[in-house]
Amino acid sequence: MPSVTRRPQAKRQERREQIERQLLDATDRLMGAGASFTELSVDRLATEAGISRASFYIYFEDKGHLLRQLTGQVFSDLANGAERWWSVAHRRDPADVRVAMTAIIASYRRHQPLLVALNEMSAYDPLVGSTYTEILAGISARVTAIIEQGQAQGTIRQELPPESTATTLTWMVERSCQQNLPGRPDSYDAELANALTQIIWGALYLEAP
Repeated sequence: MPSVTRRPQAKRQERREQIERQLLDATDRLMGAGASFTELSVDRLATEAGISRASFYIYFEDKGHLLRQLTGQVFSDLANGAERWWSVAHRRDPADVRVAMTAIIASYRRHQPLLVALNEMSAYDPLVGSTYTEILAGISARVTAIIEQGQAQGTIRQELPPESTATTLTWMVERSCQQNLPGRPDSYDAELANALTQIIWGALYLEAP
């Protein structure tokens, strides 16, 4: 017999995820139009997202709590892009790396104003900073597993320390997008995707791309 409480809990979680996505889209739009996150009021965010102020406070303590949750949403999008390589890494095809880098750059481009705000706020908000670091650590752990698998198969350089290599590559992609995309036209994205592909492939694999 199904649990009586499980269904309401599941519905509440679905509703929370829906509201988070609406708020992420609303924040992207407002910041893309020139607003800074610090000047956005809860009322303005809620109105743009199509929810009530009361609904906002059911799920979030304040804007800082919202920002930490949005961090997870944004990096989930980035990880989904990276999966286009991770999930087929056994094929050892540089085209898969390029597809992943292209998807990651597109996500950075889409969420660029919010990511800039996250980067700035992480420097002086300990909770935002720890959330940001923990999520990137999770991505690094996934890359570590790819490196260890490739080393076991003899396709990735044995002399590379998996964890520190994964961390370096993860932060390289993050910093490259953060520093290079603002102010650059969309036409630059393909150039950056190609550069990151060449660097990652050359660093990890024994064969040329």
